[in-house]
Formats: sequence, structure tokens, C-alpha cells
Amino acid sequence: MRPLRRAFTLIELLVTMAIISVLIGLLIPAVQRVREAASRIQCMNNLKQLGLALHTYHGVHGCFPPGLICSGSNVSDSEATGFTLLLPYLEGDNTYRIYHFDTPWHQPPNYEAVAVTVSLFFCPSNNRVQSWLDMGAIAAEWSTTLPPRAACLDYAFCKGTNGSLNPNYKRWPSETRGVFIIQRPDSRESGTRIIQISDGTSTTFAIGDAAGGTPSYLVRDLTNPDQPTLDFTGQFAMIEQCWSAGGAGDPSHPWYGSVFAVTAQYGLGPDPRDEPMNRRPATPSIAGNDPFGDNRTGRDLISGFRSLHPGGCNFLFCDGSVRFVAENIQPATYRALSTIAGGEVVDVDF
Repeated sequence: MRPLRRAFTLIELLVTMAIISVLIGLLIPAVQRVREAASRIQCMNNLKQLGLALHTYHGVHGCFPPGLICSGSNVSDSEATGFTLLLPYLEGDNTYRIYHFDTPWHQPPNYEAVAVTVSLFFCPSNNRVQSWLDMGAIAAEWSTTLPPRAACLDYAFCKGTNGSLNPNYKRWPSETRGVFIIQRPDSRESGTRIIQISDGTSTTFAIGDAAGGTPSYLVRDLTNPDQPTLDFTGQFAMIEQCWSAGGAGDPSHPWYGSVFAVTAQYGLGPDPRDEPMNRRPATPSIAGNDPFGDNRTGRDLISGFRSLHPGGCNFLFCDGSVRFVAENIQPATYRALSTIAGGEVVDVDF
């Protein structure tokens, strides 16, 4: 007779399933950590490419590009952004050639260009809802004409420690200025020069993470900062920005990010009004017509840096290096890293 085969008992089966469940439970977080590590490295590579583009632009024009090119008083009607100017150095020549710099970004001649998505402008850690902003509903809300869609981005130029969007950058307190400023169309070659970064290029932010289009970063209610706000559709507003646009709303439309980001809204003592990294809900960018340039009234706001990388953000520095900066960095150090001539001494091991 052939011997009978012994089957698993119920207890043995349950123990085996429990062991497998534990192993899977250990494996999934490990896979997620590896995936995030790879995404963070790819994000750093994106920033390195942007750094090469910035320095190539500086070599050609003798300065870094302005953050915004704006001929009027409303930055939302700007003609172009620094990201637009970098397109030829990011293999975006075709988009650059069809862009009309003599007219605001949202006018019909620029409809085709502003809809072009640039893969380098997206952080791989950000699981976006979509890579472009549907402008139809926004146009209806504002009762104006806008392009059907505008391509987005996940990075922002460092403006320093002051949220003023006064178009005359010379009115911004010099000790609060970052690398990127607002310039008129006829002066795009008078942006910040490396020689002006007296705090040191290796300890001065140029560009950082600014995740958009994700429910991880809803927009904060201006009257109740700990709570998210609703947009005009009645949904929670997700912060978002586009590479072609200034992006600032007004107090009645406080839902958007910007091509700028700051580390503080005022930047002067005794209360600099710090803008923490990875703030949730996120601060919207608001053009509130700051009349002074130093944002003492707090009418203007600019969003802070933010990412989906656990514990901090990636930053491109003005020397072309890229570093991960922890979100628990000391506020004074964080502010110091964002200005070009604040005179602060920063420990290289920040």
C-alpha cells in the first residue's frame, strides 16, 4: 500500500498565512522606501538640470533670469516667467520659439505654448492628479479669457524672506531679497548676478520643491489657517502653479501657488512671519497690492516650499549643487539660506 499523504492542519495553515502576512507587511514599506529614494534622486537630478540651465543662462546674459517679467502692476498678467526664459537651455527650443514675449502669458498668441508640459518640471515623488490646469472654469469664475489649459510644475524660484509682490523690486528690503526678482520686459538682462550673492553661492537657495496638484497640499483658509479652504466649485482647493504664469490670486481667489516661494512673509524683526517648509494646509500666493514693498501690512502672500519627500525638500543652490534640507531646520537658518545678502553666517552642516 502507498503511504497516505499528510495534509496541513488548520492551525498550520493559519500559522503559514500569518507568517506570509508579516513578511508582506515588512516587504511593502521597504519597497516604498526604495521607490521614494529613487524618486528623490530623480528629483535631485531634475534640479541639477535646472541648475545647469541657470548657469548657462548666466553665462549668456551675465545674470540669472528674473523670476517674473511684468510690465504692469498685476503680476498675474505677467508676460513670462524665469522658467519660460530657461526653456532654450532645457531642450524646450520649440516651445520658446512659439512663445510671444510681447504679450501676457494668458493671451491667445500664447495658448499653444503655455499648454506644453515639460517633464523636467515635475517631481517624481508627487503623485499628481494631472499635469495641467484646466483654465475653463477659472476663466468663467473671473469673467475673462484664458487659455484652455496651462501646464504645471513642482518647483519654485526662491524669492527670499519677503512675500511682497510689489512689481518694483528695488522697494523690497535688500536684506530680505532672494535670487529671483520681478523685472520689466525691457530689462530682462539685469537680473541677479553671481557677484551680488555675497552670502555665498553654496549657502543660498536658487530653486526648491513646490509640490502642486496633490490633495497632500490643500490651501489654507486665510481666516482660519489650520483649516483648508474651498474653491469656487465647493471642493477643497489643492495648491497649484504653472510654469508660464505668475500665479498669484487675490483675496477673493486664494487658491494658487506661484513660480516664487519664500521662507518668511516679512523677513524683518522682531516678527519675520516665518513660512515653514511643508506647511499644511499650504499658504496661497496673494497679490494684495502691498504699497510699500516690504509687506509690512501683510497684504501680499507667497507660498512656501513643499514636497512629498518625507521630512524635507530638495533645493538647488546657487553654485549648482543640490541638497536635501530637513523640514525641522531652525527658522533663522532657513531664512538665511534663502537670501543673497543678509549677512548671516550659516553652518555648512545645516
